[in-house]
Amino acid sequence: MTDQQPPPYDNKSGIPPQQGYRPQQGYPPQQGYPPQQGYPPQQGHPPQQQQHEVTAINTVAAATQPAPVTIVRTTQVQPNDYLVFAILVTIFCFWPTGIVAIVFAAKVRSLFSSGDIQGAEQASASAKLWTKISLGIGIVWITVYVIIQL
Repeated sequence: MTDQQPPPYDNKSGIPPQQGYRPQQGYPPQQGYPPQQGYPPQQGHPPQQQQHEVTAINTVAAATQPAPVTIVRTTQVQPNDYLVFAILVTIFCFWPTGIVAIVFAAKVRSLFSSGDIQGAEQASASAKLWTKISLGIGIVWITVYVIIQL
């Protein structure tokens, strides 16, 4: 009795499986294949596989749904651009620094409209500074000119 070998197949019915047909563990036979004799189709999936499929379905569903869009309304006010003052000091005071003030004043609107609020505030501060410098130089120059003419 020790020379008995187990059959080359291992199923409970003792019937050899059909050649080329390998049912997966826990799944009923696929359509198109004749069911094996002695292979009872199982109802449902084992808990591990069912949980895996649900996770895969949820992952696919989550990947295909668009992310929720949050609209944030800002009440941010555009900083002062000092453009009028920059033009006036360019004409009446000192034009080299007035042109620099105009350049920074023009940047304020474009930076603010593109969403760079911090950059717009810095450009506004620079426009204000160069406007004051131009005004100061213009006042000193006009004062010196008036003193010389007297």
